[in-house]
Amino acid sequence: MVIFPGKKSPFFSFACSVIGASHIKSGKPCQDYSLIETDRTYRFVAVADGHGGEPYFRSDKGSEFAIEAVRACLINHTMVKALYKNSLRADNSAVEKERESLILQLKKSIVSQWNTLVADHLEKHPFTEEDLASVPQKYADAYRAGERIESAYGTTLISVIWTSAFMLALQIGDGTCVFLDNKAEFSQPVPVDEACFLNVTTSLCDKNVIESFRHYFSKEQPAAVIVATDGVDDCFAGDQKLYDFYRVILTSFLEKDEEAAKKELIDYLPRLSQKGSGDDISIGIIGNSVLLKTLDINNEKEEEEVVSDQEEVVSE
Repeated sequence: MVIFPGKKSPFFSFACSVIGASHIKSGKPCQDYSLIETDRTYRFVAVADGHGGEPYFRSDKGSEFAIEAVRACLINHTMVKALYKNSLRADNSAVEKERESLILQLKKSIVSQWNTLVADHLEKHPFTEEDLASVPQKYADAYRAGERIESAYGTTLISVIWTSAFMLALQIGDGTCVFLDNKAEFSQPVPVDEACFLNVTTSLCDKNVIESFRHYFSKEQPAAVIVATDGVDDCFAGDQKLYDFYRVILTSFLEKDEEAAKKELIDYLPRLSQKGSGDDISIGIIGNSVLLKTLDINNEKEEEEVVSDQEEVVSE
């Protein structure tokens, strides 16, 4: 199947994870993970945020495994071809039922694959008493008894696969998945999880994870997709400030050499964490530069003024 025809791709892509300022201070590792992958048949981006509490002392591995699992399951030609063929058919109740069944199967496969990766890692690296020394007693006792051991690897996950026929976003836990449409309007189309509030989030390690695993499917082609862990969201006072920041990023990729835009963003993210959330930060971007150039994605402020605004917000 030909998904993105043409010799020159109109797309730019980026993914990066940086350790948070608070983690540097406390000596904790970066517990985020991210990945971008592209070829002529798809664009794929994912971010994951391992939980920071003491019970989740292997969440840095859990976030890595989350992305490994979703990639293995989603970049599966059988699954992609099935969704692709489904998306080419006119929507009716039978087509939509088949699609929902495919997506449910995909979610179950991701969770199963993640648990397998966790079990394999634990077999090679069993918990030690040194590992459990700083874990709250009830968790430590459960881990010693072999109960709920996957909680030590707890993590969120957001992923998007983009083809010429469909878009599929998958999310468990907090963070944001932002779409920019062909009218230059931002939105977060993945259904909200009301269980995610302040420092509480749903997770891949939950017993009822499938119930909390949300998705968004569309045949419409956006101008850009940006996924980010809550370390980014928590730097801004509301969605509009976050969208202003994303306007700056997308404008940078349009106006500058792609490598220069990437370097500028990589250099800025640690400063964003330091001034804002203090948390690890992961961000992934896929943009259609041809479509973006036809849109007025800037608001009334100049780019430099917006960047200044972001720094004022995160300094509060």
